[in-house]
Amino acid sequence: MFSIVVMLPPAVLRQLYVQGSLTNTPEGATFKLKNSLAPATVVGLEVSVDGQKVPSEKIYVIAGGQKRGVGELASSGQRFAVRDEVTILLAGVTLAPGAHRIDIRAKTKEWGDLAFDITDTVR
Repeated sequence: MFSIVVMLPPAVLRQLYVQGSLTNTPEGATFKLKNSLAPATVVGLEVSVDGQKVPSEKIYVIAGGQKRGVGELASSGQRFAVRDEVTILLAGVTLAPGAHRIDIRAKTKEWGDLAFDITDTVR
């Protein structure tokens, strides 16, 4: 049996990031992702900021009024339909003013591992 691996190029995946959404909040740094590509179920998420990996216990997905730690994604997944927007919270992380590189790696049921990076400026 063969498995098909679909490689979505980073240039396409960057469309998921809502440019200008990087913000410091009292809880931590946040940014938004909006699905304009295809439905997916996210079962894992890793984030690095300026080359520093954010510990998984500090990463939360906020969608539909619910806040879930990324540790919960492995068991139940986070449905990400087309036009859905989610906020990613990096709890306890405060970013200095200016531009920051964010590397995002997501594991999905439908598309496998996806990875891309963006640069945004704290608003």
